[in-house]
Amino acid sequence: MSDSLGQSVIVIAIKYLTCYREIDSMGLDFVNRHVAKILLAVEDGDSINKVSEKIDSSYSYTYEWVNRLEEIGVFERDDGIQALDDEFVDSFKDVAQTVLKRDLDLDDAYLLPNYAGMEYRYSKTDAVFIWTKGGYQIGRDQNVYPVFIDVYEKDVEEWREFFQGFGIKTSVGERPEAEGIHFVLYPQEEMEVDRVESASVAPLTETVEWAEKYRANFQPALEMLDEMYDLGLGVEYRERNVM
Repeated sequence: MSDSLGQSVIVIAIKYLTCYREIDSMGLDFVNRHVAKILLAVEDGDSINKVSEKIDSSYSYTYEWVNRLEEIGVFERDDGIQALDDEFVDSFKDVAQTVLKRDLDLDDAYLLPNYAGMEYRYSKTDAVFIWTKGGYQIGRDQNVYPVFIDVYEKDVEEWREFFQGFGIKTSVGERPEAEGIHFVLYPQEEMEVDRVESASVAPLTETVEWAEKYRANFQPALEMLDEMYDLGLGVEYRERNVM
């Protein structure tokens, strides 16, 4: 979907919310995908830096739009960002979901868990993918792309509903042969979480241990991790040119 069409959808929804008619006077450039992501991601008490991390955007750009939302009375900044009108934010989230799911790319999909308000971590293949900063990818492409995350067992159904809101299929504990982007949820009672840029992820030591169990597939990834983080694994792998 084009940006102009996405903006039009958001404008229609905002006009329906009579408490913020003044947004109309600010022009189409005000209601964009960046604002949608902010409103999806923000939780009361978040700093601007925290929000910019969640949506994987620069601090300055996030500051600009949070400031403009503050000017029209959506937020105030007092001990973090606070929503002044929960009805507006909740209504906008529904519209933002519609906009994003019609034009969802892989980068956006990886940010979605940050908007759920629940704890998670990327694990297995995706922990390797994130710790290598996207340097190692295996067993999937844009046509069939499972994403692997650990979630708390008590939250599984809420996660499935969350992803359904973006038109994304989910499965629990197993990888199906599903087309497109698909989230595979692994229920956990406990989990340790590290942060790499905009993503919550299984700790590096745990990721390495998992990759070593599948060394045949992840030998090159182990070498990358060894070199990137000076792990002292002593892993050597070089692709050979086949004549």
